[in-house]
Amino acid sequence: MLGPNREPGPAGWALLLLGQAVIAALMILIVERRTRVALTSLALAVGAWFITGAVLMPLIGLVQGAAPAGTAAAMQATFFMLNLGPGAAAEALVGWLLFGAVIAAGSMLQVTRRTFILAVGAAAVAALLAFAAPVLGAQAGSGRVAEGRIDVPSTPVFISVLELPQPAGDALVPHPPHIAGFVVDAWGTATMVVAGTKVDVGPGETLFLPNQVLHDHENRAAVPFAIALALAVVGLSVALVSLMGRGPAVALMAALLVAGTVATINPLMNHWYFVGVRVAAQRGGAMPVPAGHRTYESENLTGLASGPYVEHLTHRKLASGESVRVVGPGAIVVLDGQASIVADGRTTGLSAQSGGATIAPGTEVTIQAGSGSPRVLVVELLPAS
Repeated sequence: MLGPNREPGPAGWALLLLGQAVIAALMILIVERRTRVALTSLALAVGAWFITGAVLMPLIGLVQGAAPAGTAAAMQATFFMLNLGPGAAAEALVGWLLFGAVIAAGSMLQVTRRTFILAVGAAAVAALLAFAAPVLGAQAGSGRVAEGRIDVPSTPVFISVLELPQPAGDALVPHPPHIAGFVVDAWGTATMVVAGTKVDVGPGETLFLPNQVLHDHENRAAVPFAIALALAVVGLSVALVSLMGRGPAVALMAALLVAGTVATINPLMNHWYFVGVRVAAQRGGAMPVPAGHRTYESENLTGLASGPYVEHLTHRKLASGESVRVVGPGAIVVLDGQASIVADGRTTGLSAQSGGATIAPGTEVTIQAGSGSPRVLVVELLPAS
C-alpha cells in the first residue's frame, strides 16, 4: 500500500475513501455555516490540494523510503508528485476545484428521499456494469497458444505472472530491455512499439517479446472514450454550479454521481499480463504501474538445467468437466473460476484467490475444470530442439 513493492488492495481503497469522506464532511459542515458558499468551498478545495500535495505526499515518501533502482516515477510519492511533471499538480488542482464546486452547488439542492434513492440506485447499477465489463470481456477473449525461445541461466529461476492494468493514455515509455516473456491481453487494447514497430494486442491475444528488445506499453485505444468521460464530468459539474440549485440541478447531480462512479471504477483501463521466467533475485520486485498485481510467482524451479528452452503458454477457458494434461517444469494459474489439479494421486483445488501451482520438472499433472468454466494460464518449459 505504501511502497513500490506493494500492491493495491482493500486497505488502500478504504484509506482513500475514508480520507475523501472526512474532507467532504468537513467542507459540508464549514460551507453550510457560511454566507459566501462558493468562495468558502473553493478556498477549502485549494487548502486540501495544498495539504495533500505539500504535506501528505512527502510524508508517504518518507514512509516508503528510498526507491529501488528502476522504480517507475508513479510508484514513488514526492512533493506534489512533481517527478511526473508539473501537469500532475495542475490536474490535481483542477480535480479539487471541481470537488469544491460540486460541494457548494450540492449544498443548495432540495432532494427528496425518493430522488436520493433513485440516484444512488442508478450509481450502483453503473458501478456493477463498470466492474462486470472487464470480467466478462476477459472470459470471452481467451483461447490462445503461443511460444517463444528463452535462455535459462544457471541460477534458480521462477515463473512470474504480473497483471499490469493501465488507464487511458498511460505509457510505460521505452524502458531498459528486460527478460523475454509473453504479453497476454485480457481487456482493452495493449498498444506496444517493439523495435520501432507498432503492435496492438487485443483481448485474448498474446505476443511474445524476445529477450532484451526495446519496447513500450501504452493504452492508446481508450483515450477518446476517456476524453469523452472527462468532458462529461466537467460539463455536468459546470452546469450544476451554474444552475445554483435551480431547475434541473437535482437531475444533473444524479447524472454526475453516475458519471463519477464510472470514472472512479475506470473500466477504460486495459488489463494485460506479463508472463516470464525470472531469476530468484527478482522475486517481489518493484511494480512498474500503480495498479499492478502479482497474480502468481511460482516456487523456484529446482533441478532445471541451464540452457535454451521453448516457453509454451496456453491461455484458455476450460469447459465444464474438461481436463488437460501438463508435464513440468511449468506453472498453472487460475485467472477466474475454480479448477483442480491431480498429481501423484492427490487432488488440489485452485481458484483466482489461491493463485496457481508450480509443476516440478518431470511431474505430470492433470488440470480439471471445477464449477463453471475457469480461465487458466498454463506455462510449460520445453527443451529447445
